[in-house]
Amino acid sequence: MDTEDLASLVGEGFDLERFLEEIPMIGATVEKVQGNEISVEFFPDRPDLFSVEGVARAYRELSGMGEPDMEGHTISGDSGIVLTVDPVLADIRPVIGGALIRGVTLDEGAMISIMNLQEKLHITLGRKRRKVAIGIHDASPLVPPFRYFASPPGDTKFIPLQKPGEEWDLARILKEHEKGIAYADILKGYDRYPVIIDSKEQVLSFPPIINGELTKVTQETRDIFVDCTGWDRSAVSLAVNIVCSQLVSRGGKVESIRVEYPGKDYLPKKGLKTGNWPDYTWKIWPVDRKWANTWLGLDLDNAEISSALTRMGFHPYTEDDRLFVDIPPWRGDILHQADIAEDISIGYGFNNFPGTPSRASNVASEQHMTKLSRLIRETLVGQGFQEVRTISLSNEEQQFDLMGRQEVEHARIINPITTEHTMVRSSSIPSLMALLRANKHRDLPQRIFEIADVMSINRSGKVLGCVSEDNRASFTGVKGLLLKMLDDLDLPFVLGEAPLGCYIKGRGGAVFTELERKGDGPFTELEGDLVPIGHFGEIHPRIVSEMELGAPISAFELDLDVVVMMLNDRL
Repeated sequence: MDTEDLASLVGEGFDLERFLEEIPMIGATVEKVQGNEISVEFFPDRPDLFSVEGVARAYRELSGMGEPDMEGHTISGDSGIVLTVDPVLADIRPVIGGALIRGVTLDEGAMISIMNLQEKLHITLGRKRRKVAIGIHDASPLVPPFRYFASPPGDTKFIPLQKPGEEWDLARILKEHEKGIAYADILKGYDRYPVIIDSKEQVLSFPPIINGELTKVTQETRDIFVDCTGWDRSAVSLAVNIVCSQLVSRGGKVESIRVEYPGKDYLPKKGLKTGNWPDYTWKIWPVDRKWANTWLGLDLDNAEISSALTRMGFHPYTEDDRLFVDIPPWRGDILHQADIAEDISIGYGFNNFPGTPSRASNVASEQHMTKLSRLIRETLVGQGFQEVRTISLSNEEQQFDLMGRQEVEHARIINPITTEHTMVRSSSIPSLMALLRANKHRDLPQRIFEIADVMSINRSGKVLGCVSEDNRASFTGVKGLLLKMLDDLDLPFVLGEAPLGCYIKGRGGAVFTELERKGDGPFTELEGDLVPIGHFGEIHPRIVSEMELGAPISAFELDLDVVVMMLNDRL
């Protein structure tokens, strides 16, 4: 923003140092101040602040230098412009709205601001023009009524903006014009493209790509026609209102246009109906004073809340002791009483909040799972293991077929993107084996572990998976590591057989506990009267060979949710 332009829009009493101190209160980050230029970043929920005009208006109200101008920011009359819509556009780019703004005064700063706002709205609110695209035109050469229709690529020709001289057809614009190349993907797959023309068949715009050179806005422009196309009516309406508010700040008066949509087959799409644009009206919203005070921890009366909301650009009033506000048409972020309460807090001033102690007094502490995980990490890192993170999605071949496990009920992905990710894993060991395979060119030994999320059909939880690829890897070694960990945690356990296909027969074991069984666990293959909490052993050579690994591998897996239950009083 240019500081001189900002100062002229704010008015008498503008002080730059005060501005830089107070503007962060409305969700701004001052990034740079260099000479006459200020760079300020605003939260994306306030696109009305993406221009110097919006910032000046909001700051003037926040600082108390001015009050909301309801009278100036309303529709002053009917422009007489009618815009008809081609029914074919229902499946191409169905929504169109607009406005006529008369009496605008433009200088170089205003011109730059208009272009900057247009592009910022395209990128944010417009999702790179796919959802919303805005056209801003000099209205003087145009002759109403206008028509929004679908044209074959070679039938319509005009001189595109920034290319004075010969006329281009729509197909050439998409292939050769800078904007056409950048945004051609939006119209990919259509055999007709949207075009706006006037009664003399002069082209205003080829949305969402480029405007015509005919309606190029200059500093001599006084009357501006705004068109906005897209797929979402509320987003299109908000974009038109924001542009109108910007041009009103430059001395303009908003006049309505009439958009005539075709018949019943078109109107249900996106809630469209024939009528006047823009919807530049201040919406009435009731303020729940009790809810706001409770939410904010304050005790403000109607007068104090009204003062706060006035500073935030609203127009408050009371009826029978009930408080209402008129919401400006460029504020699309007011969806709930929480949004009103947030603006009350900003307008009231965070520095004015009393230092009341929290009523929810708690002493923070680690969760039991966090404590257990920390203890496990310390133990395994001390044994030379490295912690890793792997993706929690897998597939049936990796989880069951490769590991020689019986397939059990598991959580399937309904619409998997790839065949590699068709389910949520029920065991962490296959993921760790895949990581060893990806690092088979590394030196041995490789010892890794993961505190991993797994899921069975009725339960999700955490397991500790641990694998070691080492010429000395053995059943005895992994058994000793697991039992040492259980002893350190002082956990009662019982050893048993583990008839799992992933281990060499006779070199696999299981760990059980006498806890009461509560739902499914990750080790449903291990049957018995006791609850299985883990298994360990030496990985079968078939699996090692199929994974293209060249050394023996030992592994274990432990159900950490059950371990937390067993240690609950001691964590």
